[in-house]
Amino acid sequence: MKIVQIVKKNDKKVFVHFDNDEKIVLSKDLVYQNGLRKSDEISEEQLKNLLEQEKKINIKQKALALLGRRAHSKRELFNKLRRHSSDTKLIEECLSDLEQKGLIDDKIFATLYTQDKIRWKKWGRPKIKIELFKRGVTKEIINEVIENFFDSNLEKEKILELVRKKLNQFKGKITDKKIIYQKLMYYLLSKGYDIELVIDILKKELNFDEEESI
Repeated sequence: MKIVQIVKKNDKKVFVHFDNDEKIVLSKDLVYQNGLRKSDEISEEQLKNLLEQEKKINIKQKALALLGRRAHSKRELFNKLRRHSSDTKLIEECLSDLEQKGLIDDKIFATLYTQDKIRWKKWGRPKIKIELFKRGVTKEIINEVIENFFDSNLEKEKILELVRKKLNQFKGKITDKKIIYQKLMYYLLSKGYDIELVIDILKKELNFDEEESI
């Protein structure tokens, strides 16, 4: 096949027209890198290689766009990129390139994710662990990151802070101690705190006697 025309599509892409009436879209950078010009002869193998390079460029651009919005784990990016391309081999190659350049780092992602969920969602240790695991972060990284943010005293302080804030909101509205206990229990469990720790803190904070039923 012979190139008969190279026409601008937009700021980043061009149309490459061939003498058999076929045309393909390529990135400008790819055209320059391969030195493509009008009247060049292109073999089927060269064409296949160009299209594969173009796919990889598109995958990388999509990955960078996603990373530009927020940090992602490697698995999160893989799953999102699969919606745009069925070529898992190229996706994996692209993600490996980004990983080597430090643009994908599951430890940094886990740190930012944990920090965000503690600060804004008030999540507890178990819930954060589960959500990080769902996103493909290894147990080793999860445990390391979680230990940097949580210790037993800090976790108790966070639960007490949430309990006292809620009790303030309940003043004058709810007086039944058992109802308050139930509402606080559901609330704290939804945040992912350990049930045994929650029960212990609520009993003390609400002054339940040992024999008193809940």
